[in-house]
Amino acid sequence: MEFDENSDRFRVCGGIHIKYVASFCAVFGICATLGVFCFGLYIFPWYLYEDSVNTTAKIAFCCFLIGGCSSHGLILYSLYSTRLQTQWLMPAFAYHLFIAVLNAITSLIAVGELFSEGNISHRDSVMAKIVLVVCPTIFVIQMIGFYVIIKCRTYIQCKRRHVRNGEPPFNETMYSPA
Repeated sequence: MEFDENSDRFRVCGGIHIKYVASFCAVFGICATLGVFCFGLYIFPWYLYEDSVNTTAKIAFCCFLIGGCSSHGLILYSLYSTRLQTQWLMPAFAYHLFIAVLNAITSLIAVGELFSEGNISHRDSVMAKIVLVVCPTIFVIQMIGFYVIIKCRTYIQCKRRHVRNGEPPFNETMYSPA
């Protein structure tokens, strides 16, 4: 099968190449991770908890930051590296899967909180409703990330196969001795 970099199978969102969509999503993911990290550090009620809880929360925030930024950075590395390896996409896939499962569990807890038979305070009711708006939205964003990663993986595999078969890669000039 002939590899065509400009094939329609490597285009999404009305004709945008998957390489650019994946790059945008990776940069957006890094920025979103940094934003959520800073926002979480800012709004967490540090004064209400003991030092051990605060330390655990700081470690969790740092793991979120490192995991999010590195997995999205590896998408960029996978796209722009000359090695054309799809294994760098797997941490991003695992990260998106983890966040999607976490959002699904959190949404189910919020549904249980709203429909529990016990008396629920107004504050808890409002928080559960906020969770039911935010978590499914983030879940949809994670599913878009899955789709982009899968399309990007297909693109890199096809390009790698094309290079491995000895044909010159797209946009690379072949020089012959004069």
